[in-house]
Amino acid sequence: MDNYVICIGRQFCSGGRQVGKMLAERLGIDFYDAELLRKNAKEMGIEDGIFDLFDEKPTRSFLFSVVMDPYSIDSAVNEGKVIEAQRKVMSKAAEKGPCVIVGRRADKILEKDFNVISVFIGADIEYRIARYLEHESMNERSARRFIERKDRERAAYYNYVGDGKWSRADNYTMCFNTSKMEKEKIVEIIADYIEKAAE
Repeated sequence: MDNYVICIGRQFCSGGRQVGKMLAERLGIDFYDAELLRKNAKEMGIEDGIFDLFDEKPTRSFLFSVVMDPYSIDSAVNEGKVIEAQRKVMSKAAEKGPCVIVGRRADKILEKDFNVISVFIGADIEYRIARYLEHESMNERSARRFIERKDRERAAYYNYVGDGKWSRADNYTMCFNTSKMEKEKIVEIIADYIEKAAE
């Protein structure tokens, strides 16, 4: 299996980024998250302003501005630039060889040009709240609301270029729950799948 890309989608605070990094290390391939993709974009000469929008945020403000002011095309232009910037940066990364990309709608953006293995990482809400509160000082109720909002944003962001199936099992090669399975075991299963497919 040549030129494959493992695309990791994840619920907020489920440990998906950590799984992706562990998997890349296990397979000996490159790993990309938002920070590294942003760095690559700058090296490619993509203007910094575009990356104010290069994040997993909903497109409500973009859509709202167009509906309220049909003559205000700046947001529409910027949105188009963002999608194209994502495509260029992620394609450039994938062309170097097999890699893991976390988030950024990578599976939908790359699926026509690369062999995509899409993985979704989720976890029970109580587990995610506990993980979030390890690093943030707030009460459980506020943490729950924040996590649920982040999930809604990720869903809206993904579905903007996807098919409305963010987090649905039938949309991915495989799905895992980190509150029910150790990350090391998840990495082992995915790596085994990749290695057998490459034989």
